[in-house]
Amino acid sequence: MQLPDLSLFLVVIIFWATYLVLRKFLLSPLGAVLAAREQRVDAARAASEAALERQREVAVDLDRRLTEARREALAHREAARAAAGERRQALLEEAREKSRVVAREAQANLEREVLAARQQLGAETKAIAGEIASYALGRKVA
Repeated sequence: MQLPDLSLFLVVIIFWATYLVLRKFLLSPLGAVLAAREQRVDAARAASEAALERQREVAVDLDRRLTEARREALAHREAARAAAGERRQALLEEAREKSRVVAREAQANLEREVLAARQQLGAETKAIAGEIASYALGRKVA
């Protein structure tokens, strides 16, 4: 019987020794570096998602505040428009009343002038009629 070849045994021992050395000095540190990198990536991803969520919240809040500001501006504009309309209406009424007063005064002046003219014509009618009669008759009529 022949003894087994020790070179195979030696190859197996060298393989396991190399494996243990590589695992201790290369694979374990590399795994730790990769794990740390994965943790940093996960932390960065979580921070990014949190920042995006915060950005969405800020955008929603900004939209809400902008809508509220628009609503308030519209209410102020409508109030100003209503106040301006009321002021315009008051000015129109004041102008109408002034024009009515001026028209009444003009009508009263006109009526006074007509009455004065009628009275003057009534008084002058007799004198004019006498003059016409005197002229027509060629003599003085009393």
